[in-house]
Amino acid sequence: MTERNALIIGIRNTESLCTTIAAEMKRAGYTLYATYQDETTLDGVKDVAGDLGFRKIFKYDARKSEDLEAFVGAFKAEGVMLDALVHGISYSTVSGAKLNLPLVQVGWDEFTDAIRVGAFSLVEVSGQLLDTFNENASVLAVSLRWGRVAVPNFNVVCAAKAALESMVRGLAQSLGKARKMKVNGISPGFVPTYSLSKVGSSLDILEKAKEASPLKTNVRKEDVASLAVSVLDNNSISGMIYTIDCGVEIMER
Repeated sequence: MTERNALIIGIRNTESLCTTIAAEMKRAGYTLYATYQDETTLDGVKDVAGDLGFRKIFKYDARKSEDLEAFVGAFKAEGVMLDALVHGISYSTVSGAKLNLPLVQVGWDEFTDAIRVGAFSLVEVSGQLLDTFNENASVLAVSLRWGRVAVPNFNVVCAAKAALESMVRGLAQSLGKARKMKVNGISPGFVPTYSLSKVGSSLDILEKAKEASPLKTNVRKEDVASLAVSVLDNNSISGMIYTIDCGVEIMER
């Protein structure tokens, strides 16, 4: 079997949703590369890298242009040709993120950080690494249903997720034309992650989501990962956002 290479941006620790996606990609035969944000997340990403046998990890704080330049240069120096990119970073997880503010109190600096980290970084990385993608490669963005609803004190993150989904569609058009690449997104319901813990009581949020679901259950990370790999490997879909939330989206609330 021809080796397939994947870059995963968004792992924080063993509990990250992107970690579960990485494990499923490993089982599907991908050779994995990943990034870490800074020294505060390095140990957590190293643990995952050791468990899953990542080929290499790179430092990348999406708020810093110098980090983007250094990361892209280091990645290209490896001579790797990519078959898949998974983008799963969010402003809610970056060091120093100013959360729990009413939207009217969010400043321009915080807003631009949120958009750059949670949305535009997908465009920056895809563009900077364009010549490292094989033809028919896949890009997958991990969104969240927060992009379609109001979440008190978290609306700047919601705005970034909405922008991310728009950028998926734009990139699908431009990268499809340029390199026959597919670009899609998945939009999971609530799963226990570091991001969810930033909103409030994770247990209360998960219980409410469970009650709202017609299946009366919560989303499993393993099911999100299975969907992610299926979307990555499908050559006939592009520009789509797939919701996986145990049916919560269809229910009147």
